[in-house]
Amino acid sequence: MKKTSELRIIKKYQNRRLYDTATSTYIILEDIKQMVMDGDVIKVIDVKTEADVTRSVLLQIILDEEVHATPIFSNEFLLQIIRFYGKAFQPAVSPFLEQGIDMLRQTQKKFYSQLKATHHKDSTPSSFELWKEFWAERGSFVQQNIFEYLTASTSNFIQVQEQVKEQLQSQAENFISMMKFPFNKHTGSK
Repeated sequence: MKKTSELRIIKKYQNRRLYDTATSTYIILEDIKQMVMDGDVIKVIDVKTEADVTRSVLLQIILDEEVHATPIFSNEFLLQIIRFYGKAFQPAVSPFLEQGIDMLRQTQKKFYSQLKATHHKDSTPSSFELWKEFWAERGSFVQQNIFEYLTASTSNFIQVQEQVKEQLQSQAENFISMMKFPFNKHTGSK
């Protein structure tokens, strides 16, 4: 049975210290990372301004992992993300990435449920080792499926954008053609 996650409020002080209100203890980023890994929902509040700084704390955890552990994001991926900032497609990036990650999470979840159904509890190797083996054998297939899904979604999104653009251009042309400009009194021309 899956536990229901409650919101964990973390207070962030000016000296960068983090305080977990649920346990009444000071914690570090590694503790917040573990909370997230355990499925907890967290919210980090700046004590002085009362602003929600959860995003910046989560980004700091990701940065630490990318620098000090095995990175998930390639340089090319990061360059592509940066190129989306300020562009018309920016709002569409997050849903695409979330769908891709969700597909990977669903694949992993299905893998674990199939694993539980086929192995006895005592003889089951560690899930990490089995996932590594699965990914080594079938990772390219999973990646290809995700790539194809995202490519199709991107193509559909671009088609819709082009249709909207054409409709807006057509409406603008119709509006301009309907407008009647008065003659210039001095030159006798439009």
